[in-house]
Amino acid sequence: MIVIKGKALWSKIFEPDTRFVPEGEYSVQVVVPETEAQDLCEQLDGMAQAKLEETVKEQPKLKASLSTRQPYEEDTDELGNPTGNLVFKTKMKARIKSRNGTVYEQKPAVVDAKRTPMDGNQLVGNGSVIKVAVEPVPYMMASTKQVGVSLRLKAVQVIDLVEYGNSTNSIFDEEEGYVTSAVAKDDASDVFGDEPTTDAEGDF
Repeated sequence: MIVIKGKALWSKIFEPDTRFVPEGEYSVQVVVPETEAQDLCEQLDGMAQAKLEETVKEQPKLKASLSTRQPYEEDTDELGNPTGNLVFKTKMKARIKSRNGTVYEQKPAVVDAKRTPMDGNQLVGNGSVIKVAVEPVPYMMASTKQVGVSLRLKAVQVIDLVEYGNSTNSIFDEEEGYVTSAVAKDDASDVFGDEPTTDAEGDF
């Protein structure tokens, strides 16, 4: 298992997307500064290279036609200029079928900074600071002759929430008056270690 820390992009972690995947698919992209992602990139590139060598050993005729595909890409701004960040794409199918035909449903675990499970009432918007636990899975796709590593989404920890669709913060200024009471939460998950509620550095 690998844990990636960065900022969320296009998060679909509470309800699966069925537009292009009939069985449904959970996903989230993680934006990480390139300078902070070097060790992770080397690890994933090494796994892809090992899969390439394994495939060539098993099928020597494919050597000239095989290429590698990275599970991350360079982030660019609206003008196409590099931002200095890398984007890691993670996915999980909502339903999978076993070899005996049994269909299983699955979903990623989603917890807050104190490891309390989140129920989806507050959607995770772009720019939220998150940790994502993924299972790296090397593959060889025969149709494209590409070898790579997919990042299977397992769990998400929200460190600093930017709530999706909440535009009221930019409409109103703070005023003296009524303040909603906080909801007490209990620790409920051991997927991630304790995290402060601010964007502090932690071990992957």
